[in-house]
Amino acid sequence: MVSMTFPKLRDDWSLDVVNILAFLGEHNILATSQQVCMSPFCFLPRLIPAPQGLLAQRARTLPTKGDFEVRSVITGNKRPYLNYFADTLHGDGDKLAAYTTRVLHIERDHAHEKRPITRPRLFSPINIIAIFSCAISLGIAAWAVVLGDGPGLAGVLIMSFTTPLLCIGLRWTPQLAPRFRNDSKMQDCIVYRTPRGIFTVVRCDESISRWLYWHPSQVTYLVGSYSGRGVGGIAGGMMLVGSLVLFSNAMWTTKAALVVAYTVLNLLYWLAAIIPPSYSWHFELEMKEELILNKTYTKALWAAIWTSQSVDWVREGDHVPKTEAWNRWIEEARDALHRPMEDFDAQGRLTRLLR
Repeated sequence: MVSMTFPKLRDDWSLDVVNILAFLGEHNILATSQQVCMSPFCFLPRLIPAPQGLLAQRARTLPTKGDFEVRSVITGNKRPYLNYFADTLHGDGDKLAAYTTRVLHIERDHAHEKRPITRPRLFSPINIIAIFSCAISLGIAAWAVVLGDGPGLAGVLIMSFTTPLLCIGLRWTPQLAPRFRNDSKMQDCIVYRTPRGIFTVVRCDESISRWLYWHPSQVTYLVGSYSGRGVGGIAGGMMLVGSLVLFSNAMWTTKAALVVAYTVLNLLYWLAAIIPPSYSWHFELEMKEELILNKTYTKALWAAIWTSQSVDWVREGDHVPKTEAWNRWIEEARDALHRPMEDFDAQGRLTRLLR
């Protein structure tokens, strides 16, 4: 008979796993590092799982979305992707049912016209986690003082102050499009199509379209690249190693508190990694959405043409085959623009032209 034994006393349980937990969850920190470092709350001293994730490569531009063409019907501007803030505001729409035509009407919030179009949310999920983790860190440090646990207290303090040091290298702000006193109020119309045949037509004025779709999504960092790597990589790295040595020599109770803290923080940052970035930004814009459900690609295309009141973008883009039947269909669609959308049998006309 095999005899199974377990530690009988509390102190017989080894909690050196805290050093492993402190470095778990790097993927979640990498996924949220941009949101973490865009807020002043990143300078709060606090414990954070896998702080080495904050040594990530510094991006020169904000991430873009999609491999489809975004085109202005009015100005002719085009981009092979959706800009970061446009994607954050309304997404690419690819989660909608196939062949849906989505119409968006976007305008400034007239009650706050003097404010920037966008700014970070004060109480975004990532900021709430930062405040919560700072409170946890202070609580564990206070408990270490009560216990008289010198290594535990020093380890918590050093690890907590490592986080703002690492954030210095990645702290950034977006370069927003400049606003002019006489910004154009000319109406613009943006059209794009996802690979699943979902069309999005955006109606807004030219100043909004310039900022959302055409302005380069560049970022400004607090410090230069070499300074950031020096502070974060050298000073932060040395503090990480020192705090782990101190954690190994902390009292059992302090280690237990750290195990619980890192487990909870790993879970919170995992949740933060799957929350859409839109929860981290506030837009001074009003947006209305209308969905037109269609059964075929042809009907979705016609709905987008009628909503945009133009067929030029269809000819210039890669939306239909370059055949005689489709060319004739486009001409008929142009002639039907002044009529109600339901009056033109888009699918029926194409079927007859293809015979």
